[in-house]
Amino acid sequence: MSDLRALIESGLIDKEDGTIFDVNTKLLWQRSHSSKKFSWREAIRHCKSLTLAGYNDWRLPTVDELLSIKNLKHYNALTPWYKEKATIDPIFRCFKEDYWTITRLPDNQIPRRHAWTIPFVGVGWISSSIKDVHYVRAVRNV
Repeated sequence: MSDLRALIESGLIDKEDGTIFDVNTKLLWQRSHSSKKFSWREAIRHCKSLTLAGYNDWRLPTVDELLSIKNLKHYNALTPWYKEKATIDPIFRCFKEDYWTITRLPDNQIPRRHAWTIPFVGVGWISSSIKDVHYVRAVRNV
């Protein structure tokens, strides 16, 4: 019964085809992350070339979309980051590392040539150079 309650509260449904459906945002997520890290431009190409569960219209999520699957109930500000549990619903397979978003910093912001990444440990989001390498979790609209 607790598994059903957690499912209802999270709004996440494992489609058992490598995807997770979020009933709140109406987004379909890649359950597992990419098997390797990519630069920002490589991450965009990776998502565009991805075929999963019969769909080929995958993309990088926006910063708000990726933040929507962050789960802070395991976060404790007093625990060192390397000992914290991943701050994402356990239905997803995830490393405690940064994941790319499609959202770039405005051109008038410093540092330039940066995009937002979401760390799945701790709180918040950070800016990364588009030449850095991070993991990818693809998403598509339903």
